[in-house]
Amino acid sequence: MTRAGIALGFVAAFAAQTASACMIANRDGEEAEGRLERVKITTEAYDQTETAFILLLPKPACLEGEDEYDKIESTKRIHIFSMDEKIRRKLSTSVGKTIRVRGWAFGEHTVHHHAPIVLNVTGFVERR
Repeated sequence: MTRAGIALGFVAAFAAQTASACMIANRDGEEAEGRLERVKITTEAYDQTETAFILLLPKPACLEGEDEYDKIESTKRIHIFSMDEKIRRKLSTSVGKTIRVRGWAFGEHTVHHHAPIVLNVTGFVERR
């Protein structure tokens, strides 16, 4: 095998490993891409209705972390939110579009989390 062939093999192996790597809980810079939807959730026990942004992924994502709720093997849904008002407004205008988000992720652990992985968005771009 030539050096070029060996190098190409390493690049392909690294790309495959990176593509399947899980997000790491509570670390900024985690990314996900999917179609953004806005859903209404009614929690009868608390007599409340919430609206949430849900990112629908084309391929399953996973999450690794120290806490039990941060261990997510596979999901195609991520509940996204932002503490930044400008980002929240931009998310509202991106419903129905494919976006790529960046931020820090954690596992759902309260009644206000509406997907197995929750991600605090610190930046995103529309893809199409």
